[in-house]
Amino acid sequence: MRRRKILYVALFIAALSTISASKTYGATTAMPGGTVVIGSHAFSLDYANDTKNENEISSALLTGGDVYVKVFDNTWVNNTTSLAINANIIPSVTYKSSTGIESSFAAGDASSDTPTVTDPLQIISIE
Repeated sequence: MRRRKILYVALFIAALSTISASKTYGATTAMPGGTVVIGSHAFSLDYANDTKNENEISSALLTGGDVYVKVFDNTWVNNTTSLAINANIIPSVTYKSSTGIESSFAAGDASSDTPTVTDPLQIISIE
């Protein structure tokens, strides 16, 4: 009986830890290293360098806006000056991964999709 109580308590604590982690994950999600931001669009470097996406990248460049690159150590660099910049100046963007999957990121290189917990944990009894 005592072992069962300990097991229930351990499972309860693990469940609370998981819920807490899932609630804070969205606030820490950012664009991956190897990203180029052109105006209000962002692309993985693989996507931007693929010749079949040349028209889309050219169109984004012609539309205008500043160009920033997030290098693989997660530092943002202004493409014109080659100087490191603070992520706070990155605008909200629509990001395309190397496979063409789109995601939205809020200004400052943060995720605008915040996961929510839909089924709260309910403990009926611990004996």
